Amino acid sequence: MGLIKPEIYDSLYRDEQFTKYECLFELGVEFKGTILDAGCGTALLYEYVESNRGETGAKYVCLDPDPEMLKIAGAKVRSPLIILIEGYAEELPFRNDAFDLIVSISTWGVLSRTPSMLKDLKSALRMGGVIVVTGHPKTYHVKPRDVDESFFYVGQCIDDFYMATR
Repeated sequence: MGLIKPEIYDSLYRDEQFTKYECLFELGVEFKGTILDAGCGTALLYEYVESNRGETGAKYVCLDPDPEMLKIAGAKVRSPLIILIEGYAEELPFRNDAFDLIVSISTWGVLSRTPSMLKDLKSALRMGGVIVVTGHPKTYHVKPRDVDESFFYVGQCIDDFYMATR
């Protein structure tokens, strides 16, 4: 279990996370195809997309290591296109070339093995796909670009946002 109790996560962080998700759309990130939310928590990103952007028709995979977070996420899911999986962003349980979009919001700096995370994320991304990784500037010292030069800084919206394409 993480530092924040899953049952209070949404009340503490919903507004802040929704602001970050709005920034994703302002950057032109398209939610289509097969999407991985690595570190989904209580599926706030899914909730945001569903309530603010309408049905995208995308296949959506929510990955998080905390079964209690996933339990809360499961109560929100209303589509058979959404799959919840218990697992770690640093050890993805997916085949290569599985996703069109991978987002990992607010995880950079709080994960233990960020270099292997970036490698795994890139392997799971299809050609033409996009990865967005964010982290609060106070939680990290090594930037994604320091680990993998294909990641570039695209701006700050509470978190620092980094993107890579394949």
